[in-house]
Amino acid sequence: MARRKKEKAPVQADLPENTVFITITADILQETDAAILIRCGEVEDWLPLSQIEFTGTKGDAGVVINLPEWLGDEKGLTDGMGAAPAPTDAEQADASGEDDAATEEPGASVVANDQNWLRQETITVTQELTQAEKVEYAEEMARLDDEIEELETERDRVSKALKKQIDAKEDERRALSKVVREGTETREIFCDLVADYNTCEMVWTDAHPPHEEVRRRKMTAEERQLPLIMNTRPAPADQPADDVADNGEELPEDAPGFDAHDAEVTGNDAPDDGGPDDSDIDPDYPIPVPPMAAHAEAEAVQ
Repeated sequence: MARRKKEKAPVQADLPENTVFITITADILQETDAAILIRCGEVEDWLPLSQIEFTGTKGDAGVVINLPEWLGDEKGLTDGMGAAPAPTDAEQADASGEDDAATEEPGASVVANDQNWLRQETITVTQELTQAEKVEYAEEMARLDDEIEELETERDRVSKALKKQIDAKEDERRALSKVVREGTETREIFCDLVADYNTCEMVWTDAHPPHEEVRRRKMTAEERQLPLIMNTRPAPADQPADDVADNGEELPEDAPGFDAHDAEVTGNDAPDDGGPDDSDIDPDYPIPVPPMAAHAEAEAVQ
């Protein structure tokens, strides 16, 4: 015959009538003649039997225990602690067979009957990364490393290009500084070179108006030799020559401004006008020497 299980005897506290009680729900882990060891939420502590009221024994779970408020404060227990949460509207609807889903907002969190909902907001918390998130972040780090390397390479290239430009500008500035400091500048000038036999000097003049003199120097011995024919400065490209008509045709000999040349220049023999020739010249008469030739001879003697 099976032994009948001993009935649980209620424990009554011997406290004054004006004592303020709180109620908790806990598991009984151990018991002695004077106290029980309970677990309520995160709290695990001994409660004296003289101060509490409950019905249960060791190993029971979900035991309702009444204890003085001051004892709860001392043990870190609050009224209603450990109790199962009140059923939600959805659970009540399931139990009653009614569907209240239409009255709930999508994504709304469940609020217990003893909680006061205030608002929804985003907060910052620290959470453990999943393995997939670690892999994703590692790949992102590798991509960023590649971009950093490319940017550093581009920075070096741009830096070198800018340095070359800066060096060129500095060279240009140093050249200008030298010109300003010395007051002179080396230039290329398109010139006419003239042999001045009166001063025995080679003279360079600007080929463009106002034809200012650019430089002169003494002639060499070879340059002092007079040419057989003296050259004149050619007419500018935009002006016709004196002996050429505007339409490009050569002017006749009797045209105004035309100078007849000797046979060596024109290629035509001068007409014999019956004048004196070399046989008629007195050998004792001095032959006049052109002044330029005389000056050249004097320079040669010197």
